[in-house]
Amino acid sequence: MPFGLKAPGANRLAALNAASEVIETPRGPVEFARHGDAPYVLIFHGTPQGHHASYFGEPLRAAGFGTITPSRPGYLRTPLETGRTFADQADAAAALLDELEIDQVAAYGISGGGPSSIEFAARHPQRVKGLILEVAISSAYRPQVSRLTVALAMSSLAFWAQGKLLRRTPRLAVGQMVKMESTLDSADVMRITANVIADPEKMDILHQLFDGPPFGRLRAGFENDMEQFESADRLPLDQVQCPTLVVHGTHDGDVPFAHAEHAANTIPGAELFTVERGWHLLALSDGDNAYQAAEIDFLQAHLS
Repeated sequence: MPFGLKAPGANRLAALNAASEVIETPRGPVEFARHGDAPYVLIFHGTPQGHHASYFGEPLRAAGFGTITPSRPGYLRTPLETGRTFADQADAAAALLDELEIDQVAAYGISGGGPSSIEFAARHPQRVKGLILEVAISSAYRPQVSRLTVALAMSSLAFWAQGKLLRRTPRLAVGQMVKMESTLDSADVMRITANVIADPEKMDILHQLFDGPPFGRLRAGFENDMEQFESADRLPLDQVQCPTLVVHGTHDGDVPFAHAEHAANTIPGAELFTVERGWHLLALSDGDNAYQAAEIDFLQAHLS
């Protein structure tokens, strides 16, 4: 039961806290989860998550890389005051590495963690041996629905209902997820839904996604992210000096593929790996997860 995510109530939070540490830095307290040994990949988690999103690093750990996943400011036990802007969040991550006496890492920005990872690579070039942007926001981002609708969808009640629906009527829950997070047509949605339901490993990913902490522990970070995303068109993409791999699905219904094209065209020398018909959860998309092999090859070339 990874990170105790299926434990109810207070037990769930206790398990989450037991799986992480909080360290004081000159930038403020930073919570993080560390798995494995160097060389390390520094994971900038998406929105709204926290250090428990280190499960995204499991394929990297299987390939011999360690992972460090800080809870970005406003999430779980990292206070928002540690860094409201993405530049401040990047500096807080660097301060964490200072305290851990880790000189160099690869940065891995997922979805809403993209802006912080881009700032980290640009502001701390001596520390970053490579940057991976997976389905990552790289410019101004505004959901195509109202802020109220987004807030309601991201409430504790909504997460609880989705998790319960996934256990009781998985076909309906998975179908809704694919439809919401992709721009695929109905035939593809039905086909992918059947594929996910038939694969226990893919279903486990969804259970971990929905069985996370109460949304109240994520709300400050989520609301801050939504505010900061609106000015993400000023990210210093052209100042990123390290090798960069941009990975994105063509049918991402959450972060449009245009974000990947923008990052790949603006970061000097960046490589774009396109997942055809891929949607926002690439691990549940079509194909044999070749994108994961590309990410591991990239890390072996630049981090090992």
